[in-house]
Formats: sequence, structure tokens, C-alpha cells
Amino acid sequence: MHIDKIMCSWSRLLGTSALLGVLALVSLPVSALQVDRGRQGSDLEGGYDHESAPVARAVQTGESLTVDGLLEEEIWLQASPISEFLQTLPFEGESVTERTEVRIVYDEDAIYIGAELSDRNPVTTRLARRDSQLGDSDSFVFLVDSYHDHETGYRFWTNPSGVKGDATVRSNGTGRGDTSWDPVWDVATSVSDSGWVVEMRIPFSQLRFSPEDQQVWGIQIERNIHRNQENATYPFTPNLERSGVSRFGHLHGIAGIEPGQRLELLPYVVARGEYLESKKPLGVGFDNPYRSGADHFGGTGLDLKYRLASNVILDATVNPDFGQVELDPAVINLTAFETRFSERRAFFVEGAGIFNFSEGGPMGSVGRPPQLAYSRRIGRSPRGRVPSAAVFSQVPNATTILGAAKVTGQVGDGWSLGILEAVTGKETGSYTTTDGEAHEILVEPAANNFIMRLRRQVEGGATRFGVIGTALNRDLSGTTLVDRLHSSAYSSGIDFAHESTDRMWLFSGALAGSYVRGDAEQILRTQRASARYYQRPDAEHVDVDPFATSLKGFYAMGYIGKQAGTFTMRNGIAFVSPGFEVNDIGFQSHADRILFDTHYQFNEINPGKILRSWNVSMSPDAVWNFAGERVFANVNSSLSFEFLNYWRTSLRVQVDPWTDDDRLTRGGPMARSPSSFAGNFNLNSDGRKAVVPRLTYSWRSNDAGDWNRSVQLNLNARVRETLQFSLGPSYTRSYSTAQYMQRIEDPLAVATFGSRYVFGELDRTRFSMVTRVNATFSPRLSLQLYVEPFVSVGDYGGLKEFRSPGTFDFQKYGTDVGTVIQDQDGRYNIDPDGAGPAGNFRVSDRDFSYRSLLGNAVLRWEWRPGATLFLVWQQRRINSITGHGQDRAYPWVGTFDLGRDLDDIFNIAADNILMIKLN
Repeated sequence: MHIDKIMCSWSRLLGTSALLGVLALVSLPVSALQVDRGRQGSDLEGGYDHESAPVARAVQTGESLTVDGLLEEEIWLQASPISEFLQTLPFEGESVTERTEVRIVYDEDAIYIGAELSDRNPVTTRLARRDSQLGDSDSFVFLVDSYHDHETGYRFWTNPSGVKGDATVRSNGTGRGDTSWDPVWDVATSVSDSGWVVEMRIPFSQLRFSPEDQQVWGIQIERNIHRNQENATYPFTPNLERSGVSRFGHLHGIAGIEPGQRLELLPYVVARGEYLESKKPLGVGFDNPYRSGADHFGGTGLDLKYRLASNVILDATVNPDFGQVELDPAVINLTAFETRFSERRAFFVEGAGIFNFSEGGPMGSVGRPPQLAYSRRIGRSPRGRVPSAAVFSQVPNATTILGAAKVTGQVGDGWSLGILEAVTGKETGSYTTTDGEAHEILVEPAANNFIMRLRRQVEGGATRFGVIGTALNRDLSGTTLVDRLHSSAYSSGIDFAHESTDRMWLFSGALAGSYVRGDAEQILRTQRASARYYQRPDAEHVDVDPFATSLKGFYAMGYIGKQAGTFTMRNGIAFVSPGFEVNDIGFQSHADRILFDTHYQFNEINPGKILRSWNVSMSPDAVWNFAGERVFANVNSSLSFEFLNYWRTSLRVQVDPWTDDDRLTRGGPMARSPSSFAGNFNLNSDGRKAVVPRLTYSWRSNDAGDWNRSVQLNLNARVRETLQFSLGPSYTRSYSTAQYMQRIEDPLAVATFGSRYVFGELDRTRFSMVTRVNATFSPRLSLQLYVEPFVSVGDYGGLKEFRSPGTFDFQKYGTDVGTVIQDQDGRYNIDPDGAGPAGNFRVSDRDFSYRSLLGNAVLRWEWRPGATLFLVWQQRRINSITGHGQDRAYPWVGTFDLGRDLDDIFNIAADNILMIKLN
């Protein structure tokens, strides 16, 4: 590697970023910088000693408590109230504006929280389904670190209407936490002219805690008063300091408790009807033998949860139902890289935090770090395909998970453990050829998936280190998939993180290795994959080995960041070697990369004459390959403001200089990436209002003439307490001067190493509109509607070929060189050198028009704690047309007409799925 080249480029980026940041800072109005300081901001910064955290006490009761939201039992008067609530917003450090008293009692089975929340004005509330965000309502939140490891905790919340929410949280997490966790607990509320009252009952069986007789737990309590945009907490942590589980107060007084029942069973019954259109291909005289157009299925299974100890849980499932209730969004991917979708299956989402590997590291514009464990690989769509000669076929949408189990929890002295094992079955596809003969073909082999994570924390959670290991083994013996899949894939890694005493600074690092094994043909595919492109003809640091039966690589990361305070920053570096490959059970989009990522930000949270808060940031980033060639660089700077009326706006600008590009030709010679300028503008209205619009506008252009413009409007409206809807139209236009199309081997193309790399100019338009309607009839009964019409069209033209390595130069067919003629079937017949000796070749017309309508409706009824009935309706209308073959009959392919396209969507035959599921 040419480290001197890397460091020289890095120093130039830092200088440019500093200049942009200074210019952004001095552009702020002086009046906005003048602040009125009370007990606020930096005046409250300082170190933190957890031993001095405030202490609350729980009182034991022997009487039976009724969870009714009234707090009428005598024991509530005996418990000492917690009333020292201080605001984090809008006036940091000031006392809560309304009287707030919280008491805690417990019996042998559960802990009870009672809160009297006085209010001189009417409360703000709405109904919503479980785990909904309550940003437009008053709310009460109770967080508990029952294991008292300063690292993990549980979050319970409600509002005056009795909406129930719960999540698991981690010290390094953000937002509400993992809301897939659905424990069995009770809450009741009551509203009066003087405010509202909360009563919670949380069984000890739903919490993890140490086996000690005398318990010490961490707690935090929050009250949100919506009309004031007020958040008050106990204990109080200044906004410019690191908050989270490590800053909780202490709860004393709980003694002699047991974890409760060890075994929980969750059986399910599901019935599904699929009403799918089945068209008969031209010239075929028989119907689809696999689908009648109205097919019905049923199933049953069992989830098991067994408490091995007070803080270790075994989750297992037999014949699991891993159907997703909500659809993945529509995506048209014209890149060489896979689209990553989020995990939504409850078994994998719940407790997934333990399997996260490494903290910090490069992020943002340099891309996502490799993910060693990506659970959506388990039960994924089969990779095998039926032959092209099939006229009818039936291939499973997902691989069957025969069984899965995981063990998670704390195993003593700061150690956390996570083990997951899942066995997937062999999948067979069926197909019928034109002669009516039926065939079967293996589309996915049986496989065993294993993930193990062990982690320890010391010094009150300030120092953390751990190991991870993953393994995937497939049974490929005697199959036709031996040259398409790895027979085995392994990865392992170690990571560490250390936070300073005041939790301001984070230092972290990680080292991981990968190893895949398989048939030589499959390892050759891996070497040539888009993540690494070993076949690049002018790359001197990588070589294709056609006889290799394994591939190995490494990942290394170092990070330092300041997480809180007026000034925050991060600096990260990562090395992803060319041979690193974890996509069998993990997720990665790039290898052969050295990534530098930095971010520097100044934060002002004290209200001034115009602004309530603001920040300015700058970020220089860069990426090199292992040959020392800079393949990406940018410098961006941003400004964000919140005005006194709670409107917010932000502006980000980004400059990308000219760099090398070893991905443009998709395995061909090195190219150049033109310098570009991009920006993004956001405007958000006052979130307290019944109608909350948000506007986003983005743009990008480069020196080659490429451009992109995008506008998105989000409108959230609360029609009444029980009804809420959101509308999100999005419109994007883009033009690319060089969209990759095809590689043609030609020994006469000496300048480009014996191949011609064909590109086209692409004019593209995208429109979508995500619509959601949430109707809540009670805290336990809700209806959700989701609809997304999606239109994406692309018009290719100006076919050209890459001229010479190390440039962004092209020769246009028919103008600069050769000839191009479009045939009647839509294909282009190209003579690359006119009267020269090079042979002709054909390229398909890549014009496309994709229209879809995805929607679902989910009625959810939690008819008793831990028991839920789902009624689900899903509909898909999808139509994709290209510019060649039989689709050539549609002359409008590649053109955008919103009215026409939306009208046509409803003429597309619909596939409907109805499902009823009872837990």
C-alpha cells in the first residue's frame, strides 16, 4: 500500500473541511449566537461518579394491589415520593413545570410504579397501538436496569389513554430501543381535572436480575408534557453529557425476590389464503398445475421461553411462523450491490443487540461497516432457479426454518452471552415444460446456521470487550448447487470499547477474519463478485486464482470519538481486505477498502433571541483500495437550527473531488470519478401541532453532466384522538451520462485489455407515495393500513464505450466511432469500428417501466396479556416492462406520465393474501 499517497490526500481533505466549517460558523447571525444562560448547557457539564447517583426506595407490600390507575391502597401513602424532576427540554436544568410524584412498591411477584402527574391544563393524549411513538401526546416513561450492569435495561411507557409501550435498551443505543420485546405486564391510567395518574405492574418474571438477596437496581423516570415540548427526568443528566443506562439513579429496598415462572409457551395457529393470478403463456394449452388462483394453507407451531436462571433465557421454536406482517419497500436497484433490508421477524429481532459486533468505526458517506451476523440470511429466498424452458413453476419464497433456538443473558461477573442456532431444510422447486412434463430441481440445500457472542464489561460498564463467531455449513453433496454456493463459511472477531469516566470519550477497535470454502467454480464467482472484482485487468495487488477452493480475509477497525459536550467528534479508520467475505451469514457491500471517516460538530443548546438550539458540523471522508488508489473522497458541512417556535431546518453541502473509480467498469480497468457538488435541505414544522409537514429537497451534479434532483414531502396528521395518518410523496429525476450496461469480449480492444465496456445515457424518473392510516379503538385493538404506489422509469440512449483506463472518457457509437442500429425487436446492433475488423455485437434496449402497488391491512387485538389475534390482508400489483422482446409493443416504455402510470396501476391484476393468526 502507498501510505504516503493516502496521508497526503487525507491532509488536503482536512484542510478543505476546516475552511468550510469556519465559513459556515461565521455565517451565523450574531443575534442567534447570543444566549441567555441560566442553569443550563455547559454550566452543568462535568465528570460523573456513579456511586453518587441519587437513591430512591421501594416499599414492600403484603396486600393485593388492583391495577386501576387510582392508587387508592394504603401502601402508596407509605412509599416515599420521587419528586426531584428537572427539565432537559426546553429549559435545561429548571424544575418540572407541573407537580410530579412517583412511588415504587413491590410484592413477591412484581414491582409497581405509581405516578401522580398534576396538570393545571387539560392533558394532551391520543390512542395508538402498542409500542407507538407518543411525540404528540403527554407521556410517562419508567426505565429500569434490573441487572444493574450499567449496560442494559428495560423501558416501559404509557400516556393518559393507557397506550402501552415497552423495549429493551442498551447504554450505547439510541432512540426508544428494541421495541420487538413484548413482555406481559399491566398498566392503567386515569384522567381528572387536576392531571392524570399512572399505575404499572411489572412481573419479576419479565425482568432479568442477579440472584442476590438485597437488590440494587438502576432506574430513570421521564415525564413529557406535550404542549410545552417539555421533558423532565429523574435523575437529571445535562444534554451535553453522555446519558443512558450508565447514568441511571439507584433503587434500593427490594429484597428476597424470585424470578417467578421458568417456562412460557406461545403456541400459534395460522390460516392463509393466496389468491394469485396465473397467466397461461402463449402457445401453452394447459393450465398452471401448481396454482388454482385460490389456494389455502394452514399451520401451527410453538415458541418456547425457558428461564435457565434469573438472568439467562432460552428461546426455542418448533415449526416457526416467520411471516412478515409489513412488506419490504419497493426498490429498483441498478447498482452492482445488494439492497439491505431490515429484520422484522420477532424471534430474530428480540434480544438481537447482544449479537452486535464492534462499536464506532467509519460510517456515513464511506458506507456501512461489514456486519458479521445478519439474521435475514436465515430463511432467505432460495438461490437456485428453475430452467428457462419452464412454462409453469413453483419455488418457495423462503427457505423453511425447521427449528431455531437461542440463549441470551448475563452469566456472572459482567459477562453477557448470546448463542443462536437455526437449521434450515432442503427446498425443491417444481416446474413444467411445454410438453406438459413435470420436473423437480433442488433450489436450496439443507444448512446449519450458528452465531455465538461473548462479551464482558468491567469498570461499571465503561470498558467492554468480547468475541464473536459465526458458522454456516451447507449439505451440497450430490446437488447441482455445488458451483453456486459456498459449502461452508466462517467468521470470528474480537472487539473492545472504553469510555472515559465521564462517558464523554469513546475509544474502540475490532479485528475480524473470514473464511469461505467451496467448489473452485463458486470460489471463482466470489473472487469476481462486485465487492472485490479480482479480475480487474490493471490491478496489481489482486489476482484471480481459478483453482482456489477457499478464500480468506480480515477486517480491522479503530475509532476515537467525543460523544457529548459542546464539541463532539469522531475519527474512524477501517481496513477491509480484498478477500474478506461474510455475505453467507453476514452482510457486506465492499472489500479491498481502507476507509477514513471523520466528523466534527459544535452544539449550542441554550435558547437565544431567535434560535432555541443550533449546530454546525464538518466531515472529510476518504476511501482507498489496498493498492493505495483513492477511490472516494468528499468534504461536507452542515448547519441545523431549531427556532423558538419549534420549527427546525438544516442545510448540508458536499463537495467530492476527482478520484479513481475501480467499480465503474464492474471488473474492468480503472476509471475516474468526476468531481461533484451536492446538497440537502430539510424543513420541519412544530411537532406539537395536529398537522406536521416536513419538506426535504436534495440535489447533486458533477463535472461530467450527471445530475439528480429529489423532493419529498411528509405530512403527519392527527385527525382525532383515535385516528392518525401520514402521507409521503417522493419525486426524483436523475440523468447519468454513463450507466453501465454490458461487457463484450474483443481481442481487438487493446486499449481496454481485450474487452469493450458498453455504457448508456440514462434518464430516470421515480415517484412513490407511502400512505399510512392508524386507527386505534382501544389500547389493545388497532387497525393499520399501509399503501405504497411506486413508479420507476428509465430511458436509455447515447450508447458508448469506455475509451481508456484511468479516465472518464467515452466514445459514442454512431457519432465518435462505429455505427449503431436498433432492430425491430428493440435490440441494438453495434459495429464498434465501422469499416474496421472488429465484429458486430448486440445489446438489449434497457428502457424500463416498473409500476407497483403494495399494501396491507393489519387488525391487531391483544385480547389478553400475552395473547394476540392478527387479521392480515396483503395486496401486490406489479408490472415490469422492458424495451425489447414482446414488451416492444408498448411504445411508452421508459417515459413518465404520472396520471397514466397511476391509472394503469389499478388495471394490473392483483395478488391477494389473507391471513388469520392467533398467538
